[in-house]
Amino acid sequence: MDMKVSTCAIAAYAAAVMFSFMAAGEVVAFKDADKIKSWDAWNDHKGPQQKKLRRCVTWEKLQKLDCGLEPFGELETRHARDIKGSKWSIGCETMDRDYADWDSYKLYVGELGAKRGRLFSGWAKTEQEKGKYDFTWFDPHVREMAAMGVKPWICLAYGNPVWGSDFRLGMRVKQITDKPEAFEAWIRYVTACVNRYKDVVDEWEVWNEPFGQGPEYAELFYRTAKTIRSLQPTAKIFCTAITMPKDYKCVLEKLKAENALDLGSLFIYHPYTQRPEDSYTATAEPLRKLVKSYSPKFDIFQGEVGCPGQLEWEHAIHSVEWTEYSQAKWDLRRTIGDAVRNIPSSVFTMIDLKYTFMLQSFGMLRSNLLKEVIYKRPVFYAMQHVFSYFDEDVHPVGIETKKVGEHTLEVARFERQSVNMHVLWFSEKRPGDTLAYERATVEMKSGKIKSPVWVDLLTGKIAKIPAENVSWKDGVLTIKDLPLWDSPIMVAPNEQVPRRTEW
Repeated sequence: MDMKVSTCAIAAYAAAVMFSFMAAGEVVAFKDADKIKSWDAWNDHKGPQQKKLRRCVTWEKLQKLDCGLEPFGELETRHARDIKGSKWSIGCETMDRDYADWDSYKLYVGELGAKRGRLFSGWAKTEQEKGKYDFTWFDPHVREMAAMGVKPWICLAYGNPVWGSDFRLGMRVKQITDKPEAFEAWIRYVTACVNRYKDVVDEWEVWNEPFGQGPEYAELFYRTAKTIRSLQPTAKIFCTAITMPKDYKCVLEKLKAENALDLGSLFIYHPYTQRPEDSYTATAEPLRKLVKSYSPKFDIFQGEVGCPGQLEWEHAIHSVEWTEYSQAKWDLRRTIGDAVRNIPSSVFTMIDLKYTFMLQSFGMLRSNLLKEVIYKRPVFYAMQHVFSYFDEDVHPVGIETKKVGEHTLEVARFERQSVNMHVLWFSEKRPGDTLAYERATVEMKSGKIKSPVWVDLLTGKIAKIPAENVSWKDGVLTIKDLPLWDSPIMVAPNEQVPRRTEW
């Protein structure tokens, strides 16, 4: 290879790229490098056109799995606008800090099928000069989401440096509650935000995760909720995730003392545990019991939780060797576990988030450092299957845990049109990377199911269960040689499983 020619070619290419920016009037000095996004992203100089998604190798591998039963199609999915209602939500957080780009992923939001989406309002981004609000950055998020058939709910957060909060954007609530001028500024901001969006938003979360700040947060919640209710009498106001149980008690006691229990609606918790099932006895059930002891109208909301797609060294459930396989299984086990307990549920998060010090991998969409969508992870398809099928017409009946051989088996029971369906998975360990099913004979309480089919909620594959493997007697359904693994498998009547393709 002629190194002289090669060097000249490289120099000519670099000059051409530089010239293209100069011709367009762009500044290309090193101090303005952010204006060309990066020095090494292939073809980024060609502009922000929509790029073709890359292959998802993990999804392709999952699609090749063989359950050993006769294939019978794939589970049909639906756009959010085609679903009347459900309790599912998706996280579209952190755009208040520019950790994600709405325009890069918004096309996938409605496709996913959830009926609600969580947004952060961003006080610091909206009021960068005292008394001057600029919501134009936020308007498309709220309005476009609503137009997709996905109802926005807004987390009002965080603090604001122009009113004395530190540059962690006011994680310390006391920086507002202890400063009358800052507190009044916060209330004015909340007023402006609610008035601007109350035609499409009626669910408001107050702050995000002020753990260990019970007394201060109780005051913030009370005054903020009172303001919201005065502007929008029908609003539903959510207490954010805080320390269990003492901080929740601070909020509840504050509302009780002010004779204002009517201000609360749902109490949010964020159950990040390696094994999804552990959080129900540790957090969800005690929290539901606590809030209902103050008002039977109160209930809980799993308002933010998800799983990384790789080993992370920071943030929730870090230092664990997660993969895109275990991520999809984890989110499936969480969503079905929530659904069978009648807990509204939000999945964190829509796309990988580019924090200032890391690119987080919780996204259902994988992104790069330019905040562009690279591909749909397996968890995207898994959540599509859940959101499309488990709509407002599916009702929880109950869940039982039993031993099957060496495994602990969860059996979640639901009804659609008074007909039973079941979702089963091995739960003794956190979700792993196993890509093989195990055959098991399962007995479960059930009404009689006509022509049950096997559905893998991860892959969406449907298969016929041989009639000779199915029996029903005295309210017990028995299925022999059922393929199961550490991810939810649904057994449902053939006529109630919409399929995209038939063989």
